[in-house]
Parts: sequence; C-alpha cells; structure tokens
Amino acid sequence: MRPKVLLFFEYGTLNGGEFSLLAMLKVLGQTEFEFVASAPAEGMLTERLERCGIEVLPLTLKGADRQKLPIDQINIHLAELVRRVRPDLVHSNSLAMGRMVGRIASQLPVRCTCHLRDIIKLNKTVVSDLNRNAGLIAVSNATKQFHVEQGMSSDKIQVIYNGVDTDMFCPAPVVGTLKRELGLSDSAVLIANIGQICLRKGQTLLARAAVGLAEEFPELNTVFIGERHSQKAESIAYEKAIGDIFRQAGVEDRLFCPGFRHDIPAILNEADILVHAAHQEPLGRVLLEAASCGQAIVATEVGGTAEILTDHVSALLVVPDDAEALAVAIRRMLIDRKLRMRLGQNARMAAIEKFSLTAATASVGAFLNSFL
Repeated sequence: MRPKVLLFFEYGTLNGGEFSLLAMLKVLGQTEFEFVASAPAEGMLTERLERCGIEVLPLTLKGADRQKLPIDQINIHLAELVRRVRPDLVHSNSLAMGRMVGRIASQLPVRCTCHLRDIIKLNKTVVSDLNRNAGLIAVSNATKQFHVEQGMSSDKIQVIYNGVDTDMFCPAPVVGTLKRELGLSDSAVLIANIGQICLRKGQTLLARAAVGLAEEFPELNTVFIGERHSQKAESIAYEKAIGDIFRQAGVEDRLFCPGFRHDIPAILNEADILVHAAHQEPLGRVLLEAASCGQAIVATEVGGTAEILTDHVSALLVVPDDAEALAVAIRRMLIDRKLRMRLGQNARMAAIEKFSLTAATASVGAFLNSFL
C-alpha cells in the first residue's frame, strides 16, 4: 500500500501555492502516495483536488462570524482530523497552516512537515511553532535565508523550487483573442499583471508606471488578471486605488480588470509584456509560467525573483517600490521588439533547465518519503 499523506490547506482559494502543489499531486498521487486533503469549503480548491482524485475533508478555522476560532478549538479540530484519517505523514501547504499544525505536532502519532511559501516577519512564538515540524520546504534560497535569520532551524529546511509544466506553458502563436475580448484593436499594446490583488503584489506601482507612459504610447493598455481575497478595509481600498490612478489620469479606458481566469497560458502568449511589480515575492509562480511561455518580463528584484530571472539576460529587473524605474524598464521593452524576443527566449530556456515540473515533483516526493 502507498503511504497516506494528509494535506492541510488554510484557504479554499486558488493562488500560486495551491497551483504549485496541485501540479505535483497529479503525478505523486498516481505513483507514490495516497493523498487526503483538508481545506475550507469555500473557494475552488476542493473541486480541483477532487478532480485529482483526492478526498477532501472540511477544515473549519473560522466561526459563523467569520472570525478565526480560538486556538484551543483549532487544535482539537486538527487533532481530530488526523485521528480520523490516520495518515503516515501530515503536510501543511503554507507557513500559517504549518504553524497551526506545529502547535500540536508533539501530540500527534505521525511526523509533520510544511511548505514555507511566504517571506514575512514572525515573532518568536510562531518561529517556535514552525520548528516543531519535522521538516520544512522553502520555495527559494531567499525564503530559507530570511527565515533562518529569524531563528528557524536551518537543518530542517530544504530548498525545493516550484516546478512549471513547460508543455502546458509554452510559446504559442498570437491570434489576438484576448485583445478582441477586451475590445482592443490588433495594433493595441497590452501589459499584463497576473496574481492576487493585494498590497504585496504592487499593482498600484504598475498603475502609476502605466499612466506615466500613456501619453507617449497611446496604444498602451493594462490588464490586471486576478481577484482580491482579503475583506480587510485596507485591501478593499487598495483595489479601488488601482482604478483611481487610471481615472485621475484620464485613461480609465485603458484599464481592464477581468478577474480570475483559467486560461493563463493563453493570456501569457497574448499579452505583449508581463509586469510583476511585487514588493516581496518568495518565488513568483506567474514568473515561472511567463518564463516558460517565453514572455517578455519586467519584474522587481525582490525575494526569490533573481533565482528565476537574470537581469538583462532573461528579463529586466528593477528595484522595488520605484514607479519611475518600472516605467523606464517597460518603455525599453515597448520600443525594442528584438530585446523582448531575446529575453523571452532565454527565459524559456531557464525555465526548462531549472524549474521543470518533473524535477520539482521528484524532489518533493523524496522529501516526503524521507519522513516516513
């Protein structure tokens, strides 16, 4: 019989971390492990997990008032799920989930591991809880270094890059479908930003850069693919600020926000440039996908981004939090088609050589097996 692994997901939504693990589960669930998942009922994650043949048990972390349950109730709930599933290993797919499981790890009859997919400041209690896991996967060297400096056990952390399906995300002929959908002409120029709408992703930085280029490039348009998950007032205000920047500049007709999309490979091939303006990024999945598609990329050099892309070789990288520097890099891409093609081709080669889904899947499988 294959070893049984219980996977814990803090959210039921689909973001980079969920897509990264889902891609691996399709392979690992057929060959090495039996997976059972526990996730909140809301969101699209449950459907995607079930499509992979994985049983999903409801995870309840919030009460009827949408506030997080008391710690003792969460501890009891998680322990009950482990007793019900009787897994050979528990793996949490996020830092926050790994912290919650880490709190009760010593009381469980199996070992626990988790993914570190965030670069965020942690207090000593959180670090201590995470260190109670038997093993930790950091998605980049930058992620590992950041957490080791906070006191996390270096010996427990193994760096395993997320992989990308280079057959699914690959260069394809431009047919103009996206531009027609948005009501744009074939001569329009389209900048794409893909990811959750949130403060960390720096969408307002891109908005400022784009409106700054609007007069020089009358055919320039910007599309933000993704949605806001947070219901916090600051997050709602942040999403509104993106539109306000375009409206105040009088170019709101050049902004498009179609929300969450399933056709990311097609969008990456239809856009002219992918711009990733994040303030922090452990290892941006969209950067892996864009690189694999051979897309021209402008990105801020933060977190693990420089482990994916090399400035002036496979992308143009700029300092974070500088709308003017971002605009300069975008402008350079817009006026130099040969540069876009060269960087895109090099990015595709790097994705194939360093971030293949096959290699990532094998590494995660070996990691999980090492704790059985």
